[in-house]
Amino acid sequence: MKKIHIIITGTVTGVGFRWWLKIEAEKRRVYGFVKNRNQNEVEAVLLGNKKDVDNIINLCRKGPASSKVENIKIEDYQQQYFKKSFDILRE
Repeated sequence: MKKIHIIITGTVTGVGFRWWLKIEAEKRRVYGFVKNRNQNEVEAVLLGNKKDVDNIINLCRKGPASSKVENIKIEDYQQQYFKKSFDILRE
């Protein structure tokens, strides 16, 4: 299982990015969460098989049509995560 923590910056809040990511993750049975960090950042944790997580990361490089992704920071996720769902978290 691959576990990744990403921070996506750009025009990514207020444009449906979190709902778009939830749909894409659920299609691929990727678990984790997504949340807004501030006006220009979205944070997500992705857990799943390597191919599906890598696919989601590549999709996030572009984002939905309404967004403009400027940068993605990718790190391994070291913490335990037990939920078997993909959630949109509120701050």
